[in-house]
Amino acid sequence: MGCACEKQHVTIQDNKYYVLDQIGQGGFSSVFLVKNIDNMKFVLKCILCHDQKDRENAWNEAKIHQLLQSSGNKYILNLIGCGMIEKSLEFSKTPTDTFLMLLPYYKNGSLHDYLVKPHYHMDLKYILKNFRLICLSVKTFHDLSYSHRDIKPANILFNDNNEPVIIDLGSAAPAKITVTSKKEAQELLDEVSERCSMTYRAPELFNIDINSVIDERIDIWSLGCLLYAMLYKKSPFDLVYERGDSVALAVISGKIFFPPNSNESVNSLIKKMLTVDHFKRPFIDDILESVKVIDEFDQDINEHNILYSNNCIV
Repeated sequence: MGCACEKQHVTIQDNKYYVLDQIGQGGFSSVFLVKNIDNMKFVLKCILCHDQKDRENAWNEAKIHQLLQSSGNKYILNLIGCGMIEKSLEFSKTPTDTFLMLLPYYKNGSLHDYLVKPHYHMDLKYILKNFRLICLSVKTFHDLSYSHRDIKPANILFNDNNEPVIIDLGSAAPAKITVTSKKEAQELLDEVSERCSMTYRAPELFNIDINSVIDERIDIWSLGCLLYAMLYKKSPFDLVYERGDSVALAVISGKIFFPPNSNESVNSLIKKMLTVDHFKRPFIDDILESVKVIDEFDQDINEHNILYSNNCIV
């Protein structure tokens, strides 16, 4: 992606950072590679704030970062610094309040980057190891009564030790929500439609009514889709989306198809996470226990060859 030249710079907490390149563009933010005066590289996330709600959302994302950092979990992206620039022209053609977040730069890329490689392969032992670390990070969210709400391969980076790190807290919110009015139902539906990726979105987020109760188990559904993608390259609902069929109907049906010759123990864990009735869906501690049991007692884990198939029709 192109970007302004290296002369463009910003100051965060009295330190100057020079913009090298734009490396990402989301619905709510732009992401840049920057360096400091010592040539150390960082990521700069820029959120354009057009109104008071945008400003509140930006500051809230930073506060959630700080709350999670206090837990000491090193597998959730660390926030190095942040600040609001009022009426800035640095990243917008018109004067716009811009919230800046300085984040670590991980050169190893994302899980999505690995999955789209033509010859992607991770052995099952390594997949379970990484998945367990991701689950431990999700547990940190849940223990603090928050949900991430957008767990997907693009939001999993690999650090310098090739360990998975959860990123993008812009969708994170209090875990338990009780909907008490049509207005609240519509607002929540609009929010998740904008911020929660469709093919990783839990069924209870497609139909939200008065008296709906949403809790942290929306992340468990996303984890089921994520583990499926780690094994078979895509979410079980990506093919539905690519065909132009209704993802909502496919998700609510709960029908999941697996390639032949794949590991039954892991497939059973995925099916457990993709329980359509979220009140019957397990919590994160149950998932961690299941991963431990599979890892310890499935004799097939170390030598099992995963069949990556594009013929897994949903």
